[in-house]
Amino acid sequence: MSKNEDELEEYRSKIREWIRNNVPEEISSKGDMAPPEILREWQRRIYEAGYLGVSWPKEYGGWGENPIKEIIVREEFAKAGVPYATVGLGVSVVGPAIILNGTEEQKRKYIRRILTAEDIWCQGFSEPQAGSDLAGIKTKAEDKGDHFLVNGQKIWSSYAHLANYCLLLTRTGDVSERHKGLTMLIVDMKSEGIRVSPIKQITGRSEFNTLYFNNVKVPKENVVGKVGEGWKVAMSTLNYERLNIGTILFTVERLIRELSINNEELFNTAEDIVALKSFYKRILERLKKGYVAGPEAAVIKLVASEAIQRVYENGVTNAGIEGLVMENGAGFRPEIIYGLLASRAITIAGGTSEILRNLLGEVVLGLPKG
Repeated sequence: MSKNEDELEEYRSKIREWIRNNVPEEISSKGDMAPPEILREWQRRIYEAGYLGVSWPKEYGGWGENPIKEIIVREEFAKAGVPYATVGLGVSVVGPAIILNGTEEQKRKYIRRILTAEDIWCQGFSEPQAGSDLAGIKTKAEDKGDHFLVNGQKIWSSYAHLANYCLLLTRTGDVSERHKGLTMLIVDMKSEGIRVSPIKQITGRSEFNTLYFNNVKVPKENVVGKVGEGWKVAMSTLNYERLNIGTILFTVERLIRELSINNEELFNTAEDIVALKSFYKRILERLKKGYVAGPEAAVIKLVASEAIQRVYENGVTNAGIEGLVMENGAGFRPEIIYGLLASRAITIAGGTSEILRNLLGEVVLGLPKG
């Protein structure tokens, strides 16, 4: 084993020990279903220990470490079945988008507060008539000189009911311009003219929301990237979202081990996860050298999201009829039935499996557009 490998193994051991000694009872028993304020406190604790924002630039509040260490942290939290940064989309989506595309002022204003959970973020991308077709969105941002005036509607906005900021994709050009007429904005959720309407999910929770914007004023300094280049920002945002969703591959690995289900389908799934872990580490090595994630993120997200659905389906099937009852009882495993229901959204978030297959066919294989 090389010196670098020894250091990484030592780092892994430190994380395991820290998790064992620091997880609060409410987090241990309820996981990401713990109350939001408990989850926020837990996120702050992780950050203060140096295990959140591991590879983010030091000058903005991160720790400036090797990206490989970041994946080790995520892996160990997933193996332990402990939530990492589950309140809002700041860590998984918004932070990387601002680091890559934001102004110096935006980075200094928002990044550290994302890590400490002082600010909770949502994103406004999908619309009722343009779910997976981001280039077809119609939410309008009209230039009023020193500000934009935003009108429109977004849907499936996770954590919008808790958020105080929204990363919002808007139309500043004509709809016919498609990709060219988009601009990304940071919107203060306390702004006048915003209404949030929670959507009841099959799990019984309401993490998704519909957002309504009625003459909402957004200062010009809140543009992320440049006016008219929102598509570029959105794509970098989605790639990091897909990479982060892809980290569920470590949860899949843990579930296969814990559920002890021995059948051909899960054997094949386990092999997929082994290959996916190697692929993920190769991506991280490239990220360390300044590479910006591209279609590889779609591969990670696609395989991992479909794998976790298969594992939960197997778990519920093997649990028998008792596994369908969402009540406490002898041998009850609430995370299995809840996981089955919640996992339906994973193949939709960050781009549906169908969209990702089309993307990979066109961009990687060079196939014609359908």
